[in-house]
Amino acid sequence: MKNIFLTLLLLVILPLTLDARRNGEGFFLGYGMGGTYYDDRGAVDDAGASSSDFSGSGKFYMGYKYNHEVTLEGAVTSYGKYDITKEGEAYETLMPWSAAVYVNYGHGFYHNQIRPFVVLGGGLLWINGRENAIYSDEVFFALHYGVGLLYTPNFLYGWGLRYTYEADWSKFGTTDAAQDAGADSAYNNFIGTLYIGLQYKF
Repeated sequence: MKNIFLTLLLLVILPLTLDARRNGEGFFLGYGMGGTYYDDRGAVDDAGASSSDFSGSGKFYMGYKYNHEVTLEGAVTSYGKYDITKEGEAYETLMPWSAAVYVNYGHGFYHNQIRPFVVLGGGLLWINGRENAIYSDEVFFALHYGVGLLYTPNFLYGWGLRYTYEADWSKFGTTDAAQDAGADSAYNNFIGTLYIGLQYKF
């Protein structure tokens, strides 16, 4: 995790070597919290188990704003805890998290204080199953995408709020035991979070 975080940090800090301070360019950091939505396309049910809701999410993100339309961002997202039971007993616990690098594209309104945007990129998604009862691997490549709204009022001097839905899509392979119980060999999985973030641009 440490090596991945350092690589992510390097990817978003390298553009700072460019002389691009005009038009609101700059480096920013932020943290967000929210709720989590998980769609496993029936994997847990097909394995004869049942699941609970996620406990919530936390997201640390950073990036570099090139202009009012484009920023390069990186984020580490914790999707909370997901308990799975089978025949009334604990069967599996998932605590997924992701690391992603993506482009944030949007357009500013009201003197660039309100900015709707979309994000698109890629990264890695760790499913973190304690028992490895359903999914055959721990880490999967993920498509990262989302849509949101950023509010940066002038009177906050660099501080901003964002209300965003972001998600990771990946295809998860299943274990032989899960397949013996009725699951397919692989499932498309969608893990997303609707969060409120607080950020600061330097």
